[in-house]
Amino acid sequence: MPFQEHWNISAFQNSPIIQQLKSYTDIFNDYNQWPTINNYLNVFIDHGLNIKPVAQSEVITCFEDQYEPRVYLKNELQTRTHNWHDFFNALIWLKFPETKKTLNNLHYFQAKNRVRGSNRTTLENRITQFDECGAVIVSNNRESLELIRNHQWHELFIDQRDQFDENIRCVIFGHAIFEKALKPYIGMTSHCVLIHDNELLNSVKQENYQKLDKKLSQIWTNEISHTQEKFNALPILGIPGYWPDQNQKFYSNHQYFR
Repeated sequence: MPFQEHWNISAFQNSPIIQQLKSYTDIFNDYNQWPTINNYLNVFIDHGLNIKPVAQSEVITCFEDQYEPRVYLKNELQTRTHNWHDFFNALIWLKFPETKKTLNNLHYFQAKNRVRGSNRTTLENRITQFDECGAVIVSNNRESLELIRNHQWHELFIDQRDQFDENIRCVIFGHAIFEKALKPYIGMTSHCVLIHDNELLNSVKQENYQKLDKKLSQIWTNEISHTQEKFNALPILGIPGYWPDQNQKFYSNHQYFR
């Protein structure tokens, strides 16, 4: 059986990346096997979500039965059990329900309005990219955000290392990043939205993500969905504490820190 199909909660404690989801992984600490669809459903109900996890369809016969349409039209989230990818996707629904709903709305109408059989639109691809591998960088320091925009990794991760925790939070959104964190590798990169907001940063530091969820939803609705501006790439293993040997040699790997 492939590695990712084994239920093993040790990664919840051992991975600094997955630790971002601690409030939600804690729900499953007493599980000795994979959550069932009913387990997911009960957790969603407990958190007040009007999204219903359901088993994945074996046969799709029409547009309305596809993944995004079923979320939009029926509030049904197709979820595979024994699957880390869908497990982390469910947790992101718990953490960012408003943003996930916004992405689904945008995705649904893009797919519905394009010519059947045509390629996915640029916006659909951008939604998928962020949904899978996105993150939000919240900072009280404009200079730090400029360092990310300009790919000045030495200045960001080394020169400002002592201030990093005080000035910045990287909040990972993409569930594929959490899946990769089960077996991390040099090259892991997030596609980021940058936000300069001291008040929002303070909320995130207190592990209150409701304001960030609302803000991110608004950014997608009012800004990202109307522009083709690229996301900012971040080599996330450069974040202090996210890789065991963050020495000078590590940060000198220009294949990763481009």
